[in-house]
Amino acid sequence: MKLVSPVSGRPLASDTPHSLSDGTGERWPVVDDIPYLRTGRAALVADVLARLDVGRVDEALVALLADQDDWWTGPATDTGELTRLVAERDTLTLRAAMALLRFGPVADYFAYRWSDPTCLAGLALLEAHWTEPATAFELACGIGHYLRELGARGVACTGADVVFAKCWLAKHWVAPEAIYVVFDAGARWPIGDARFDLVQCHDAFYFMPEQATIAARLRGAVGAHGTLAVSRLRNADYAGLRRMPAFRAMGRRAS
Repeated sequence: MKLVSPVSGRPLASDTPHSLSDGTGERWPVVDDIPYLRTGRAALVADVLARLDVGRVDEALVALLADQDDWWTGPATDTGELTRLVAERDTLTLRAAMALLRFGPVADYFAYRWSDPTCLAGLALLEAHWTEPATAFELACGIGHYLRELGARGVACTGADVVFAKCWLAKHWVAPEAIYVVFDAGARWPIGDARFDLVQCHDAFYFMPEQATIAARLRGAVGAHGTLAVSRLRNADYAGLRRMPAFRAMGRRAS
């Protein structure tokens, strides 16, 4: 998949083993093979790149692991705990890793999501519209629950989330074979003209901004004979669903 800048739209290419550039001086960090292309984080991007450029890779990773989404209300991370997480990542369990990230109740949700009704409903949606996809893209992939299930069935997966730590957990503990990229759904998508047999978004679309725009981008990422699967949209009586018409003209695609 060829990435493009979420700012300029220009193609991105490796200018160092740990960064991408659009060729005009704009650079983005890549840590543990995960490109960090989140807009609105210029100071963090500059700090991480500065650390990477002098070989302080673990410090750069700690800085990215501390980044959260804009609506996070949980506890702030602790640098010492994150440093321990990075140092001991090969021996820690997923639950221990999430504890050091201070995910709080979100850690419990992720740990038990395998049997959560909303997750099972999403899997049932995929099963009902299964076409044996060769490739899949998931927006708001979290720590990779769906990517793990798809990967076990031979699907080449790409996961995207706004939180680096979630993609990092997915890569190291849950679905290591998938490709990950960090970006804001409301900004320019860096996946360029990539198209997938299956495009999905589960348990996340309802709280996203600019839902009509994001719905159009999800549809645009679906290949000619692909499927779009979006679960947990809630119902028309819920005040936040005033923008739901974005998904009414989906043809044969699943919703």
